[in-house]
Amino acid sequence: MTDRTPPEHDHDATPDEAVAWAVQAMRARRFAAAGRALGQVLAEFPDHPDALHFSGLLAVQEGDEPRGLALVRRSLDIAPNNPHAWNNLGNLLQRSGEANEAAAAYLHCLELAPDFTGALTNLGFMLRLAGDVDEAERLYRRALEVNPDFVEALNNLGAIELARGRPIAAEALFRRAIELEPGFGDAITNLGDALRRQGRGKESAECFWRAIAVHHGNRTARKLLIYALVEADDLERARVVADDWLKLDPDEPEARHHHAALVGEAVPERASDAYVETVFDGYAATFDSSLGNLGYRAPTLIAAMIDRLSPPPAGDLAVLDAGCGTGLVAPLVRARAARLVGIDLSGGMLTKAAQRGLYDHLEKAEITAAMAATPAAWDLVTCADTLCYFGDLHAVLAAAAAALKPGGRLVFSVEALPDDDPRPFRIHPANGRYAHGLAHVDAAATAAGLVREAVARETLRKEGNKLVDGMVLAYRRPLLG
Repeated sequence: MTDRTPPEHDHDATPDEAVAWAVQAMRARRFAAAGRALGQVLAEFPDHPDALHFSGLLAVQEGDEPRGLALVRRSLDIAPNNPHAWNNLGNLLQRSGEANEAAAAYLHCLELAPDFTGALTNLGFMLRLAGDVDEAERLYRRALEVNPDFVEALNNLGAIELARGRPIAAEALFRRAIELEPGFGDAITNLGDALRRQGRGKESAECFWRAIAVHHGNRTARKLLIYALVEADDLERARVVADDWLKLDPDEPEARHHHAALVGEAVPERASDAYVETVFDGYAATFDSSLGNLGYRAPTLIAAMIDRLSPPPAGDLAVLDAGCGTGLVAPLVRARAARLVGIDLSGGMLTKAAQRGLYDHLEKAEITAAMAATPAAWDLVTCADTLCYFGDLHAVLAAAAAALKPGGRLVFSVEALPDDDPRPFRIHPANGRYAHGLAHVDAAATAAGLVREAVARETLRKEGNKLVDGMVLAYRRPLLG
């Protein structure tokens, strides 16, 4: 039997030959033909492990993940020493959100075949998401020792180099991956990001255009292309990209938010819950390492402000970390807290925060509603790099004031408008974050009944090759009134 002869027309084909033909058909995206071939094998040989295995993959391709998982599991019950099936089981479990089971499947695959590059890279990806970047890097490098041309490992190792602030090393890895697989959209997008971080805006924009052409729905490439075009002061083309993105996916929170920021129409008073959750769930795995490379200072600046205004820690305060993210504030305020609670919209961020073991409680919630629901409950509320997703601050500061005990303190950071900008706040056309003027912050705080204790002008972090100006502010709720 040749690859071109369908099994139903080749009565001399063995079951193994029919399965091999079906696999080739699947690779050619001839899924219906592959399904018929595999169905014929299973009709006569219902326990054929490879037919079960690939029927499971085909079921997932057709949208039936539970059936796909069941078929792959059954194939492994019959042939438990098949490393390919264990690797694919891991992939299916990862798609289903069963991270621990997926990792166990990859480990079982590697017990059977220690040099299985797919499992090495897949397990590395999961470890990177879990924050174990060093072990992920080790696995990627091991995969490249086995196969120096394994494009997934090259791309994933490049992503680690990029997150660690080494864009030149990352560039070399991405270029090698693209040389081996010219249509590798993720590597093309990542190469553009590496070039952008080196200040090579024109080259980076070319990569993002190419990534969009290769993978029309590439959300990351569109967002980074908008950044690159705004940084190059090419607002007209940035708006075109935002328009196209919104037309392509009108219900995508990031598309709606960035379009509003660029076009200036339907600009929300604050970033939507869906936008914040989407952005930070995707960012959670690399958040801490990325911010380290950006010189991120908001948590330490907030802690320094608290230390300047407060007596030495006595461990007796009720502390709320509003918009806690991965918990970077927690180690800086834990000594002051009898109870430390963190709230955030991103489940991914909360998972990382929980790993620190410093919070007494973590809650998935929008901070305005959550603070309003706990009147007079907190001695100290911190809010690091969260109010840049709010425009008008009146509602959120009113909620914070209500949540404070009399005499309680609110300490937070905002990105600052230039002194000569008369607007109360504005949304940045590229990154979609809000910057505020001091007059607006004071007005919102005063309306909430808060009294300003201190303000410090600070550099919060780097954005591209520019420093981001900000303010760290402290307000108190009066003891009376």
